[in-house]
Amino acid sequence: MIKRLRHLVGGIIALAAVLAASATGASAQTTADIAKKGSVTIGVLTGIPPYDTVDANGNTDGFIVDLAKEAAAALGVKLEIVPVNNASRAAALESGRVDFLIAQMTATPERAKTFLMTNPYGAYEMRFVAAKDMKLTSLDDLKGKRVSVPKGSTQDVAVSGYGVEGLEVVRFDDDALAMQALISGQVDATAAVAAVANDIITKRNLSNLEVKKDVPLFTLYWSMATRKDATELHQWLNNFIYYIEVTGKLDQLHRKWIGIPVPGGKLPTF
Repeated sequence: MIKRLRHLVGGIIALAAVLAASATGASAQTTADIAKKGSVTIGVLTGIPPYDTVDANGNTDGFIVDLAKEAAAALGVKLEIVPVNNASRAAALESGRVDFLIAQMTATPERAKTFLMTNPYGAYEMRFVAAKDMKLTSLDDLKGKRVSVPKGSTQDVAVSGYGVEGLEVVRFDDDALAMQALISGQVDATAAVAAVANDIITKRNLSNLEVKKDVPLFTLYWSMATRKDATELHQWLNNFIYYIEVTGKLDQLHRKWIGIPVPGGKLPTF
């Protein structure tokens, strides 16, 4: 009887330890936690040059990585970069694989149900990209066409919601694959960030393609994201974004990598 009781108590203690560890892993991520750890793990979106690139050593580099470096320096800790794409970024944050995301996420009401979205750190113009000889002056010109988008992206939501007769939305894991689908002739058009599309067209000498200006999709903003319980870290990031904007550092980094200032002038807050 005593032996069985000991086994029972031992099992209860083991279960309590597991639950305690689980609770700790799910607790709020604070700047103090990051300082204690000595490093910050940031998920950055890849596959969307000129916002990201690969350096001579094969490491991810670019505008987003420079932002991550600035954040780590302001926190006073080492930086660990985790490359993510549109399909994997949410899971990386939810699972605790990263402390927060700088992954070109728009602060939609739907995403705000799951994450804390910061004030924007950048803006972008979303446009259709297609062959120069393809007429695209209204949404009606997309009837019967195939348009590629990154799965789960804002352009996926927008294009899918247009309700254009015969329009087929073809989804890919990231922006690079969606663009490649257009280049290889798998689709008639793609929905992409104008700066990204123009960079690809220029660097790869794709003289048959162009960014269509007559049917703008939208101009939106990119936010960083933390887990729902990371309220102190979220507020710190808002302060960080405000500071690098007013000191001119944000614009400096954007010009360095994109060649233009951050679109839209002063960034909004919410």
